[in-house]
Amino acid sequence: MMEPLGPFQDIWDAWIEAEYDISQKPLLHFERATQIQFEELREHLARGDHEAAARELIDVVSIALNHLRNLGFTPDEIAELAKSRARYRMQGQAKTILEKYQTNYGI
Repeated sequence: MMEPLGPFQDIWDAWIEAEYDISQKPLLHFERATQIQFEELREHLARGDHEAAARELIDVVSIALNHLRNLGFTPDEIAELAKSRARYRMQGQAKTILEKYQTNYGI
């Protein structure tokens, strides 16, 4: 049987040892950690190192998973949330979502 988080289960498991510490972190921790990863991503892309850039994006996924852990979600619940979000928010709406970001935020 596949783990609930598929290839991301190992990331979840790697952070079990810090579960209590993660539960004490404020939103700002996750926000800043994500910003740092994107700063590092830019540096790797500027050097043309796509593999290092990809690792930074995996770190962004790790931060997102840890924030979900901080909010009290389990891997099974996260898997269901992801499936539901894709099904009801993203499928058939990807272009509309991109247009929203362009119209509302200029990106």
